[in-house]
Amino acid sequence: MSLRTRMAEGDLLLGLIVKVPSHAAVELAGHLGFDFVLLDTEHAPADTVEVEHHIRAGDAARIPVLVRVASRDPAAALHVLDAGAAGIVVPHVSDAAAAEAAVCAAHYPPRGTRSLAVSTRAGRHGTSSLADHLARAARETVVVVQAEDRSSVADCAAIAAVENVDAVWIGPTDLSLDLGVPGDFEHPEYRTAVARITEAVGNAPQCSLCVLADGPEEVGQWRARGATTFLVNYNSVVVRGLRDVVDGVRG
Repeated sequence: MSLRTRMAEGDLLLGLIVKVPSHAAVELAGHLGFDFVLLDTEHAPADTVEVEHHIRAGDAARIPVLVRVASRDPAAALHVLDAGAAGIVVPHVSDAAAAEAAVCAAHYPPRGTRSLAVSTRAGRHGTSSLADHLARAARETVVVVQAEDRSSVADCAAIAAVENVDAVWIGPTDLSLDLGVPGDFEHPEYRTAVARITEAVGNAPQCSLCVLADGPEEVGQWRARGATTFLVNYNSVVVRGLRDVVDGVRG
């Protein structure tokens, strides 16, 4: 079953955000039982060849790889999808028009405007038939949009309702920054904004709510609010674990 199908059916999905260039981290996520990897090229290196190698590592470990693109430029989506990514994550989607543009960049006509070539890695280097490639892309391509500013809060219901938006990811850091309360995730204005996005996505049955989670307790809290797609940050886990070792040794 594809990641997109599982997302649509409301399965509990656990993804690992990988920011550091590490093919092994992608493979490790698959061996550990994560459901997908989110390769970040917005706040991390975005070399196309390296992105392809990371996706190849995901294939080796049988784990789909989504790529957070660095911009809303359709070319960014085209490059990672041609490299074989299972889908894209688009930052700073502030309104329904931007969400529609993200979907169009990810999908072939008639739904979108993605340019077609089957000689790519996504087309299995020309060994897929055109019909199979188009059908697989239409069926399996995932589009996740990020709600992370005031405008996205105001238009969150329309964003979540856009056809083929598979998930809305609440971007906590940028959202708090745009609200003028950077890092204050307990501030009433921030909490109100998150509640509004949560409700809007919950009312869009084809759309999954995606959130960051530090551990099982936070996953449980978010599940009670309707979230089904959860992200763990590789860097945060590594930093926390190494800091525990250093603090334990230093006393």
